[in-house]
Amino acid sequence: MKRCFSGVMATLLLAVACQTEKIDPSMDYGTLDVTLSGEPSVEVEVKSQQLSASEAASYNISIFDKNDVNKYGPVKYSAFEAQVLPMGTYYVTAESCTEAEAENGNGKMRLAGKSADITLTPSAISQTAEVECTVTNALVSVAFDASVSGMFTDLKVVLSGGTTSGRKVTVAETAAGVKTEVWFNPSSLTYTISGTFKPCGKVLTLTGTPRTLTAKDNISLLVKLNLDNGEITASPTIIVDVTMKQEVPVEEEFNPYE
Repeated sequence: MKRCFSGVMATLLLAVACQTEKIDPSMDYGTLDVTLSGEPSVEVEVKSQQLSASEAASYNISIFDKNDVNKYGPVKYSAFEAQVLPMGTYYVTAESCTEAEAENGNGKMRLAGKSADITLTPSAISQTAEVECTVTNALVSVAFDASVSGMFTDLKVVLSGGTTSGRKVTVAETAAGVKTEVWFNPSSLTYTISGTFKPCGKVLTLTGTPRTLTAKDNISLLVKLNLDNGEITASPTIIVDVTMKQEVPVEEEFNPYE
């Protein structure tokens, strides 16, 4: 699903109008403006809705020429002004946050995109670049099943991955059904589940098989205890694409009684 971001504020339109009036075609200059559109979530079903100028205000906007030379920005969308540029070919990039910001703490969803090439010519001196932003990172959710409640001391999941050097996020046991969301840039993800099993006082550790994360991946990691044989089970559920509804469970487990 996609939703459109309001591309131009009233004040911005006024600024464009004033600049356009001053442009002399013989000077070989044109005006380039920007609108944004994008995907709001990695969830399968999300209603499309318009994003207000205030919601889009923090997006970083940059303009590049055909040789990938930065001609303007990065600047926040709230401060963006339509640019008067020499005739030529340009493209625009937009991002809701930087890759580093997307992995700060538990991280956050990052949307980014690049427009098609826009060419300013004497017959087209005022143009608008449309940037479609898509989700560029992956969501990993961690939850603890009711079966592990009260059975462990210091039960936690440590997630390692992302593009931030040495990044590790520790998710301590939460109440049953409560999800902790952590965002990662495309990378290899590993996780380790550990805790002390109270009935026997044994320290248990389970390291999951590394998984490659790509943009829009949505992985749900549920930690649970099989009370029949005392096995701890981590059941990651992977949604490879937001348009897919088929879930692929992968189970890995260890036995606290061994």
